[in-house]
Amino acid sequence: MFDVKPLALVDLDDNLFQTARKMVETPTHIASRTESGGPSGYMTEVQKQFITWLLKTADVIPVTARSIEAFSRVEIPFSGPAVCSHGGVILSPDRTPDAQWHAQMATLMAPYKERFHSLSEAAIAIGREMGLSLRGWVVEELDTSFYVVTKHNNETDQALADLLCEMKKRDLISDLYVHLNGNNLALMPLGLNKRFAVQEIIKRDKAVNGERPIIGFGDSISDLGFMSECHFWGTPGNSQITRTIMESIHG
Repeated sequence: MFDVKPLALVDLDDNLFQTARKMVETPTHIASRTESGGPSGYMTEVQKQFITWLLKTADVIPVTARSIEAFSRVEIPFSGPAVCSHGGVILSPDRTPDAQWHAQMATLMAPYKERFHSLSEAAIAIGREMGLSLRGWVVEELDTSFYVVTKHNNETDQALADLLCEMKKRDLISDLYVHLNGNNLALMPLGLNKRFAVQEIIKRDKAVNGERPIIGFGDSISDLGFMSECHFWGTPGNSQITRTIMESIHG
């Protein structure tokens, strides 16, 4: 009984690692790289110790908003399945997309393809009207459009909050789920959610391994969906989840 390994479902960015600008200590432990091969994400010493311990004691499955390509640039040695693109893709341990899950998601996402490209262009144009320097794109995998990402270029994070308010005023996103955390604004269909992919992962795991402890780790409010599927969950002390809870308690 005590030899059973828990299943750990973990978000990546701002949870297991972050960019150098978000760190107090000198960045040393590289966790991810840019497309050109330079460092992009770093672990603190505590984060490095944590993931090293977790990989030894649990079956660890990444649950990330990263695309397949961006996930391939993460240097943490995960060996099992992975959830990418906010739940749009499930990767097998050999890093091939799960065909059954992809077929299901491709059908759900099909109506959004043209709209998302127009919406991404609209977000940049509205930002320009507001005097903001922004960049954005549509996250696409396997000829399927999943969601719209917008980031600022050296503005404050408030710039994206202001952009979001303006897009709501223009009634451009009333039927979409909004994820805003730091320099990341994601606009997603309601059918796209890490939680749904995690439900599938848990169902498959239970069929093979039976009942075992399931632990979730995430930093964003949007992670709470998949974390609520777990028996236990945790979050970094400086996360969006922690700040939201503390503000609700102490004002």
